Amino acid sequence: MSTSNTTSIRHHYKAMTRNRILDAALDLMAQGDAALTIASVAQQAGITDRTVYRHFATREALLEAVWPRMQARVASKGFPRTAQALIQTPRELFPRFDENQNLVRASVYSESGREVRLKSNTERQAAMLACVEEALPGLSGAAKRRRAAILQLIDSAYAWAVMKDFWDLDGVEAGEAAAEAIAILLGHAPPADEPPAAAEEPEATAATAAP
Repeated sequence: MSTSNTTSIRHHYKAMTRNRILDAALDLMAQGDAALTIASVAQQAGITDRTVYRHFATREALLEAVWPRMQARVASKGFPRTAQALIQTPRELFPRFDENQNLVRASVYSESGREVRLKSNTERQAAMLACVEEALPGLSGAAKRRRAAILQLIDSAYAWAVMKDFWDLDGVEAGEAAAEAIAILLGHAPPADEPPAAAEEPEATAATAAP
């Protein structure tokens, strides 16, 4: 076997082991109350702590790698950076959240899920601000930040969970509701099936009222 083939096989197994570790971390997180530690992830993956450390030198490095792996599991395209992409995102993602409920809920409500989310928050904030800047370039800095903050909430698993648990909306309906709200906040026209309300007719005055 040539050296290049040997190297290729080694890289292949290295990638497989890395993904095995990340999938074990996701499986642990889906359990809700399980702590994500090097030892617990190693046990879940059926490998040694030392093997995990070969791929992730610290727990922080492991947590940073878990988020993109979770996004891949729900087929996320990453954080949208245009207004139109942001509007479309919940339509695509919320139905997939229905298919991965345990993991998505754990990412929202568990301590380990919060840790994983915070690792990507700087990138998420930058993406939301970019969407607001594109759609509403005239907003002041403070107003832009407020608008980006509420958009991040609506385009999140938190919004999906609330609409599912308190309004009994499935992922498709919740995704459409979120998309409509995002469109309005970004200054887009209301949905075609909800035309603007007609102006109310003025009340008749005493002079013009019928006898």
